[in-house]
Amino acid sequence: MSASNTQSGSQVLIASDDSSLANRYSDLLGAEFTVSRVNTALDAMKFLKQHCPQLVMIDPLLFKENIKSTLSEISTASALTRIIVIEDTAGRSLDQMALFKSGAHGFIAANISPPMLVKAVRSVSKGEVWVPRKLITRLISELAKGAVSSERRKDPATRKSMSRLTPRELEVAQMVHSGGNNKMIARELAISERTVKAHLSAIFRKLNIENRLHLALFFNQVS
Repeated sequence: MSASNTQSGSQVLIASDDSSLANRYSDLLGAEFTVSRVNTALDAMKFLKQHCPQLVMIDPLLFKENIKSTLSEISTASALTRIIVIEDTAGRSLDQMALFKSGAHGFIAANISPPMLVKAVRSVSKGEVWVPRKLITRLISELAKGAVSSERRKDPATRKSMSRLTPRELEVAQMVHSGGNNKMIARELAISERTVKAHLSAIFRKLNIENRLHLALFFNQVS
């Protein structure tokens, strides 16, 4: 186990036994984050329990076939730690949906470009998710299709916040909840994608939420 620098930013742990990958990520992130590295699964869990870093970047190959249970264990050991899963470029596919449900907050390719690596780490560290658009669509569709129990508590405060939306904003929000992306919404409403983005920004601000996934969850509460 080794710490690669002592910068004052948020603490990021890289858990991988690929030294070239760990070194490259450390060099790219070191100016903005405090980066530490471990190269065994045991050291990774020890570090997480002792230091509770802001974010951990997990190489699934380090944990063999136990990546799902590992994510759950990390969430239990360090509840505030955000998790990015590093996907290798050798063709090994991962079940992103299952890993997301197990606790992952983002996925990046091992050979991700430097600017996108920094952007992904910044975003996930701040509480956002970094997942492919297809996965977001699947998640939203799954939420939208889920049976909503008639016993579900309807929060008056939540419903009241919806009254702040304009009719068009409500229309856009409902289409997002149904799985629509910006291009589909723009085409359906005969408006530009830029206008769709402006509506979404207003919706997020008025409902005090951060992203499309949170919007889908919000609408599930009031369905």
